Amino acid sequence: MTTENWISIISIISGGCIGYLIKYSLDKRTLFSSRNAEIKREIYKDYVNTILKTVNEFQQQDGAPSKSQQERLIKELQNFHKKAVLYASPKVLDKFSNMLQHAYREYKDEENGLRTMVLMTAVFKEMRKDIGLSSRGLGSGGICLLRPLINDYDKIIRQKEFLLYANTKLYLLNNKK
Repeated sequence: MTTENWISIISIISGGCIGYLIKYSLDKRTLFSSRNAEIKREIYKDYVNTILKTVNEFQQQDGAPSKSQQERLIKELQNFHKKAVLYASPKVLDKFSNMLQHAYREYKDEENGLRTMVLMTAVFKEMRKDIGLSSRGLGSGGICLLRPLINDYDKIIRQKEFLLYANTKLYLLNNKK
């Protein structure tokens, strides 16, 4: 065999090895992304269930939530945060922290509940984006995601949906310190 034949054989073998390594690397990355997406879906589902359960409880009772309800909600949100730190995108974590920072402060104005809803739906919307779902058609900031839970949504929120979203954005800009 000549040197040219050896070079050809070595080139073919090394090309095959390099191709195999590239394919192996891409397969590993795809598998990781797939597993990560499954974990995100579970974490996000837990968060959505917590929020929807809380909204449902608050609707069924008159007055402010009890101390035990508040403590349970805080504990569940802290558990979500522990998991989300490892798997959620930075944008989801930012929206979640905006919502919590708003919740930590006590506001007495009538827009507080609406701002809280806008911030909750912003978290939902960012979660949907993070797992590859579209939020097109869900209103400004995804506010339509809470529509099934709010009895007078069309009367109160639908008419001022964009203003509510813009008001919350301005509010966040002014209160981020």
